[in-house]
Amino acid sequence: MKIARLSLIGLALVCAWAPAAWAEKKTTLGVFLPTTLADGQERFQFAEKLAAQLGDSLGQSVAAKSFGRYEDFSKAISDGTLDFAVVDAWAAVQLGAKASPVAFAALSGDTAQRWAVVSYAKGSVKDLAGKRLAIAKGAGPSDPKFVSNVVFAGDLDAQKHFKMVSVPNVESALKMLEAKGAEAALVPLVHAPKDARVLYRSTKVPGALFVTFKGAGNVEDSLSKLGEVAPFSSFVKVQGKDFEDFRKLVQQGPPRRQPVIVESPVLRVDTDALVSSGELNPVLPNFVTAMDVSDEQPDD
Repeated sequence: MKIARLSLIGLALVCAWAPAAWAEKKTTLGVFLPTTLADGQERFQFAEKLAAQLGDSLGQSVAAKSFGRYEDFSKAISDGTLDFAVVDAWAAVQLGAKASPVAFAALSGDTAQRWAVVSYAKGSVKDLAGKRLAIAKGAGPSDPKFVSNVVFAGDLDAQKHFKMVSVPNVESALKMLEAKGAEAALVPLVHAPKDARVLYRSTKVPGALFVTFKGAGNVEDSLSKLGEVAPFSSFVKVQGKDFEDFRKLVQQGPPRRQPVIVESPVLRVDTDALVSSGELNPVLPNFVTAMDVSDEQPDD
C-alpha cells in the first residue's frame, strides 16, 4: 500500500513537471549561408529576424543559431539541436536524407544565382590548370562534384584541373585571392569584386533553401505568411522534384550529350546510264566560249 502511494505521488510530480518542461522547450532555427550572404554579421541578423517572425507565426518561441563552419552546422544536426534551417542549396545536398526541403529563399524575387570564377590574373580558365582555386567548404567529397557537375556543367573536371583550396566562406575565399594565397576563387557572381576579372559565369543555380529535420508540420503555412525577411524577399515553396533534380545533378552530373547528326542530302544516281553504258558520250568543253575576248582587255 505504501509503495502504491509513493508511485501515485511520483506520477503526480511528473505530470506537474511535464507541462512546464514542454513550455520551456524552444524550437531552434539554424542558418548556414556561407556563400549566399557574404557578411557574417548579416547572416547573424537574418537568423535573429527570421527566428522572431517565425516564432510569432508559429505561436511558440524559436531560438536562432548562425553557423560559420559546415562542421559545426552538421554536428548540430546530428545532435538533434536543430528543428529547421536556412542553408545554401549546395550544402543541403550534402545533408542527404537528414534534411527535407520545404522552400527556396528568394533574393529580389529570384531563387537562383550564378556562380563565377574570379581572378586578378590575365588569361582564361584553361590557363588556371594546376593553379589554386579557393572554394567554400562543405562536406568535402561533394564539393568537387558541385563545381564540376553544376558550375561547369560537366565540361571540366575541377579536381583534376585545379588545386582546390577549401575555405569557410565567401569572405575567406576573396581574402585569399587578394592576398595571393590562391590564383582564383569560386563565388556567387553577385559577390565578385569590381576590380577582379570574371573568367567564367555559370548558369543559374539554386540559392538558399529552407529545410526541416523533424517533420515540416505547419512550417510551410507559416513561411508563406512571412513575406519579406531582409535580405530575402520571400520564401517560395519547392515544387515537385526541383530540389531532387538538383541533388541528382550534383551527385551524378548532367546527362551525356548526344552527338549532333546532320542529315546528308539525298544522292540520286542515274541508273539508266549505268545499265546502258554504251549510250555514254564524251563531253568536251566549249572552246568557242573559252576563246571569247573580254571587252576589258586592251586591244593591241
